[in-house]
Amino acid sequence: MANKAKTKAQPAVTPVKENKNLFILISVLTILISIIYSYKLRWLGDDIFIALRYVQNLVGGNGLVYNKGERVEGFTDFLWIMLVSFFTWLKRDPTITVQVLGILSSIGTLILSSLMVYKIAKHNRVFLIPFITLALALNYDYNTWATSGLETSFFSFLLCSAFYVFFFTSIKETKRYMLTGLFLCLAMMTRPDTLLILFLANLLFACNLFFQKKELVTIIKTLLFFNLAVIIIYIPYFLWRYNYYGYIFPNTYYDKLGNESFYSKGFQYIWLYFKPHFVSILAIILPFFIVLPLIKNKFIKNLKVFLSDKMNCAFLVSTKIVILYLIFFVAKVGGDFMYARFIIPIAPFLYFIIFYSITKLVKHKNINLILGILVLAGFLETSIRMDVFKATDKNGKEITTWNGDVSDERYVYTSYYPMQEEIKLGKALHNCFDGIDARMLIKGGQACMGYYANFTYIQEFHGLTDTVIAHSKVDHRERIGHEKHGSIEYFESKNINFVFPVHARPITKDTFRFANINFSPYQIRTEIITYDSKLIAQLTAKLGENFQYTNFPAYLDNYITNRLPMVTHEKLKADYDNFSLYYFKNNDDKARENKFTQALSNKKD
Repeated sequence: MANKAKTKAQPAVTPVKENKNLFILISVLTILISIIYSYKLRWLGDDIFIALRYVQNLVGGNGLVYNKGERVEGFTDFLWIMLVSFFTWLKRDPTITVQVLGILSSIGTLILSSLMVYKIAKHNRVFLIPFITLALALNYDYNTWATSGLETSFFSFLLCSAFYVFFFTSIKETKRYMLTGLFLCLAMMTRPDTLLILFLANLLFACNLFFQKKELVTIIKTLLFFNLAVIIIYIPYFLWRYNYYGYIFPNTYYDKLGNESFYSKGFQYIWLYFKPHFVSILAIILPFFIVLPLIKNKFIKNLKVFLSDKMNCAFLVSTKIVILYLIFFVAKVGGDFMYARFIIPIAPFLYFIIFYSITKLVKHKNINLILGILVLAGFLETSIRMDVFKATDKNGKEITTWNGDVSDERYVYTSYYPMQEEIKLGKALHNCFDGIDARMLIKGGQACMGYYANFTYIQEFHGLTDTVIAHSKVDHRERIGHEKHGSIEYFESKNINFVFPVHARPITKDTFRFANINFSPYQIRTEIITYDSKLIAQLTAKLGENFQYTNFPAYLDNYITNRLPMVTHEKLKADYDNFSLYYFKNNDDKARENKFTQALSNKKD
């Protein structure tokens, strides 16, 4: 009897505590699998090289600019750039830094995911497998974006940190509000779209405190603590930003028409993600089966009881975050041309919603079975996901490219336009133009080449680093992120010299603009935007016969002799305007120019 009494007095050991070591082992192995998976998929997206040029100039003492002396905010990930700049200042290779930080951020998210599952399991007094961690580790796109160089994984980690701190820690209330607000503040300095989540959080906190019949002073005080980091850190940062760049939002916001809505393409982008990632669709479906019973009878009373459980609150908040983010950001802006990039930051929340819904809807003895089946389904998602981008080239060969306006970025820069080749080309161009003050135009997918070429001045074709193009209007919406671009006249007005290399779509049809630069193993066809005789002479002296181009003064002499007397006034006027922007405004050649102006005057008479 005494032994029985003693046994009853001992605290009960829950299944999750009994299997704690097993849970840790599964989590650790899962995280290791994700690290290996991410490393095997490692790559760098072209867009990161725009950010790295900002890093290069900042560390070099030229300010946070893309081109020296030109303040344009061609990025949205300020905090990410600052982190990379710090390690670059410590003499670390920035291309390796962004991948290491991306994987570390991914690991951080996976650890938080396991901790959340463990605490929910402990709360329910049942052993549960670390489903969220497993699902993320098997998600091809989650691991892909960990090493892309972009801020995607870091942003996701900051959002998860804020969520974990508020709902899964026992920190005192005031500190918990402050720390949660700090993580959201840092997230907002990494991606401005966090503003939506911050707004939702403030609204939910205010409503909850009002619901609890707290005094107005208490509500204001609580919200003040929550927004303390925003007041102390973000507002001064914003004022500096506005003073430095001159606009409320980053230049990319205006360039990608973030102020407009494009829901048709936005929902298409979302569906393109959920179609192969079919497990994630459950995050949209399952919450209805949990919320609907609350609405049937005595909604207010049922809701009060439901929200008295902190884990239930976490579930509802995560559901609202997903809905708000998908509808009012991803869908509104039209999604992105990079597949899955805008969805991955909320992928942990999608899996959290699925996991928590299963724990509420399924009997305890069956939960792990259902979760295990969903994990196994994750294996199938990758193969289906690859089918999204299968196509056939002109030779009948199966290739992986684009689906409508959306591309598989990793494939593009590992197979279609191999980044290593762009790096080699950029370095070769750097050697070619070293010491020559040329102004270059780069098109989409050439940021890497431009970064390694390290041209004195780089003009980005689509306006990511140009306020004039970014604030221009477009008549028809096209491919997201590529809808705006400068005209030949605009590039001429900025004295841009070359565009490298010329592919299937040259900027003009003027054959006299085309040139070839040969330096083993490259033979590059380029287009001369503005003809600068001094610069041409420098290249000729450096490259000799390897620089083949149309000698424009000689071209003008031939035109003056053979064509000028015969062309109509209208044709001569059009040609002269073209030649002026291309040549006369950059070169002191009054003798030839006067022959054009005199002929124009005579033909008009």
